[in-house]
Amino acid sequence: MALVAVPGEKGRQINEARKPVSFAKAQLVLFQSRKKFAFLYGLATVTGLFCLPGVFGALSSPNPDLLSILRMTLPLPLATLLVTVGTYILNDLVDADLDRANGKKRPIPSGLVSKRQAWIFVMLTFGTAVILTMITFRPISIIVVSLMLVIGISYSAPKIALMKRFIVKTSSIATFYILCSLLGMTSAYNLDSAINNPIVVASVFLTLALMVFISSTLNDMGDIDGDKAIGRRTIPIVIGKDNTLKLTTILAASILAITWIFYGAAITTGREGSLITAITTSIIAVVVMVTLHGMRHGLKDAEFMRRQHAKLFPFQMAVHPCLVIGTLML
Repeated sequence: MALVAVPGEKGRQINEARKPVSFAKAQLVLFQSRKKFAFLYGLATVTGLFCLPGVFGALSSPNPDLLSILRMTLPLPLATLLVTVGTYILNDLVDADLDRANGKKRPIPSGLVSKRQAWIFVMLTFGTAVILTMITFRPISIIVVSLMLVIGISYSAPKIALMKRFIVKTSSIATFYILCSLLGMTSAYNLDSAINNPIVVASVFLTLALMVFISSTLNDMGDIDGDKAIGRRTIPIVIGKDNTLKLTTILAASILAITWIFYGAAITTGREGSLITAITTSIIAVVVMVTLHGMRHGLKDAEFMRRQHAKLFPFQMAVHPCLVIGTLML
């Protein structure tokens, strides 16, 4: 789109703002723009690594081989981080025109980073993630990362576009999140432990999936006008804002119920259950429910919905250590 000529210093500033930055700086800018979510999903893999006793057992053994432990574990959350940030930038590429029309200041629609630079970023992050996973020499880990890449690409790919499909969009995000935690469980120290502790695995999967389902759905409530204009069928568009708020509240209550159901199941079957995990996760679920209740007065204000969604992010982060601390207490 041609720039409107503006005389004087202001015009020069606008033209400079639209000029893409250097390649190296572009890669950094793109990472910075989505690092919050990259670290969140990477934390899910860390949770998968430490919610089971395998890694802790290796570290506490006499004369642990620290280099070997690092080689088998560290590449996994790094791979998740790279796949996630690459997926977000790929989505930004596809949505560049829409974001520009909605006035969003992201690097691609603002012209700060060119589409070519963004495509290179996506290829580099995806490729590096695969290489990092191969370093672990774990075929199952490579399979999980491959599935993550399939979902990440399918989410934005024009002919598939999971992001445009009712329920499928949010379900694919939740599935991706589960795969992130599963990746941590596939380490050489955790796989046998995961097989022998299905209650812990199921609890982690469901808790994380419900949290990200709630978060993603609420995020869509702030983008209803833009999504509706291009024909997307998100949950808030299809069932309405009031029903969406009711749905997410039910899901938050489900986290509370699931936490205690799995704790009871662990105790009943003679396995060790973590009371501290049940209590801390319950507190987070209650806080989420209270926050959702407070949102019912601002359903017509998209900016208000975005602010409320942002308030939930720290609690989404906090649920990960809650799931890990139980292992430390056993």
